[in-house]
Amino acid sequence: MKKYSIGNNSKIWSKMVGADGYLALHGGGHKNENQTPFSSFSLDLSWEKIPNAKSYAVIVEDFDAAAVIGFSFIHWIAVNIKTNHIAENQSYLDHNKWLESKQSAYSENLLWQGHNSSVNKTLVANNKTNKDLGGILPEAFTSTSLENSLMYFGCYPPNADHTYTVVVYGLDVDASELTYHKNHRTQKYHLNKPYYVGDFMQAIHKHVVGKHTLHFKYKKVG
Repeated sequence: MKKYSIGNNSKIWSKMVGADGYLALHGGGHKNENQTPFSSFSLDLSWEKIPNAKSYAVIVEDFDAAAVIGFSFIHWIAVNIKTNHIAENQSYLDHNKWLESKQSAYSENLLWQGHNSSVNKTLVANNKTNKDLGGILPEAFTSTSLENSLMYFGCYPPNADHTYTVVVYGLDVDASELTYHKNHRTQKYHLNKPYYVGDFMQAIHKHVVGKHTLHFKYKKVG
């Protein structure tokens, strides 16, 4: 079996990923450009257009996190991507525009972003000194508010350099046509309001017409 390659390729690439396959420091915990509780400067992405795609979706995941926390870490999920390019720091910028709008739903001109793994409201009992925070991750990896988990969570490998996986999905529908169900109920929900990765996967799975994958590395923090 051919081993996957690290770094930019002919199908998908980022200016923030160097020739050595490593993401620039400001894409993670080594340099917090936005001065947010966790690094939130998302990488730019460009890719070859996927035939028959009307829109795109993206997920960034750290499978190496399983050695640290027992499962992979979702760093970013987003839909409503209308071209084959995402600008650098677009996650943070669009997140702020949404907060400033004070609307519960995302507008058509923004990325529709879901919760990353730092989400602080979960069914798991509180296990932290700060009793206002839920979830099972350490406090350093838990958002201080529910809204703050709705953008890119910068790379933060605490034990060793990690490899991160970016998948861009080409979809045969616009984001407004993506729907999912909760708890097997008949009511449909849309991704124009905050959602989780399970909702994301459920909504896109019948609409994927192709995908591009990029693997990059980030240096250990601490």
